[in-house]
Amino acid sequence: SAAGRPLLGRRVYPSVEKFPTNFSKMASQGATGGGKVSVMVENKDGSTAPMQFDLAQIMMALRAQSSQKKKMKGEKLKDPPMDGDKKNTKFILCTQCNSKILKPGKSTYTEKKMSLHNMVMREEKKSQSTQELSKFWLVTSQFDFENVGVSKNVSTAFKYLACADCDLGPIGIQFTNKPSEFYIAHDRVAYGMPPETAEKKPSGSEAKSS
Repeated sequence: SAAGRPLLGRRVYPSVEKFPTNFSKMASQGATGGGKVSVMVENKDGSTAPMQFDLAQIMMALRAQSSQKKKMKGEKLKDPPMDGDKKNTKFILCTQCNSKILKPGKSTYTEKKMSLHNMVMREEKKSQSTQELSKFWLVTSQFDFENVGVSKNVSTAFKYLACADCDLGPIGIQFTNKPSEFYIAHDRVAYGMPPETAEKKPSGSEAKSS
């Protein structure tokens, strides 16, 4: 359930209590003019407002998203894939579920020493040990994210970032004194491209080394 998660990256969140019991049946009815669901949508100014969507449209979008996740398999890379402007040249993905976190060109590579707690799932016992990391992707707008979750304040100084689909994290950090800056750790994400794109030509540091 998306209930209670931060509204980031232009994500939309259905009002769960209004979901029909037989979702597939109502979705098919939506294709013929019935079956609407109220969805909370975040505007660029941070405000939210309810909008009505056909269930058939929502089902179609969810199926397309699921299909895309299956097609794009992430892999860990030793070196961050970037172009001459230090922009990411591949999709940044969750290492657990392959959910898309950032599209190519939406973050800038930077090196900065920071310590993050070890990665855990929400159900797991949280470890208090930390790991020092230095390779990060800097994102300067919450609307550049495809999919990300933000924790409550870990301390007065920062919040953690996690995959919004499977809750694996922390994959990055946001400092409370600089709320428009988000850092995604290179060592805690995977990278991928749709098969049709990946087969055409290598990109970034891979292209230079070939």
